[in-house]
Amino acid sequence: MALSNIEKHYNKHPEDLRLQRRHGIVEFETTMHHLRRFIKPDLFLLDIGAGTGRYTSALMAEGYRVKAVELVRRNIEVFLKREPTADVVQGDARNMPFLPTAYADVTLLLGPLYHLIGDEEKLKALNEAKRVTKPGGLIFVAYLMNEYSILSYCFDEDRIEGLMERGAVDENFHIQAQADELYDYVRIDDINRLDERAGLERLTIFSPDGASDYMRTRLNRMSDETFARFIEYQKCISERADLIGAGSHVVDVVRVP
Repeated sequence: MALSNIEKHYNKHPEDLRLQRRHGIVEFETTMHHLRRFIKPDLFLLDIGAGTGRYTSALMAEGYRVKAVELVRRNIEVFLKREPTADVVQGDARNMPFLPTAYADVTLLLGPLYHLIGDEEKLKALNEAKRVTKPGGLIFVAYLMNEYSILSYCFDEDRIEGLMERGAVDENFHIQAQADELYDYVRIDDINRLDERAGLERLTIFSPDGASDYMRTRLNRMSDETFARFIEYQKCISERADLIGAGSHVVDVVRVP
């Protein structure tokens, strides 16, 4: 994925606004719920692909020390306007020579792998996150899920036949992203393969959003009380193996050996 395409996307679709909408709030609150399970106040955190700093800012507000790395200049400008004291640097998740080995106790990789096409590009980012994380430290890795795109784009928008005819979706209904596309989509077995190749040990895997991306209109109609209950529901069911792959994202929590 070319940097120019990523920049165009985030200039047009600001990430800070997405996480402020109700479906984004579900994702954010569920992810923070799981972060709080594993991080301790004395740990140093690294947020790779920090976007406009939504997670970095929230963790700083809770007293954590956080360094952020972000690829897109506009995102950094938005980030620093809101959080002038943040420690943020521009960089590519696949190659961060400005960071020393075994630098962070916990690393967040909550966006870069969406845009890295194929195993080899993803492994560059995973191995670099592994390098900069201390032995025994954790990495939170977010992925986009295949079935969400198959259902909401390929079938719901009646595109499936054309996409299969040109090989963009294979006979197993797995999206086959090309090198110049913005997103790559995976299944749980793809994530398992990447973990094995990167030598990372899974502690848990969870769905931060569950059905919320399918329910955007319904979420917006809910009363505040019902919406708060929905967030609690998603936190509760987020690790259920029978539901994980159906949401639009998953977060894989892995340990560095």
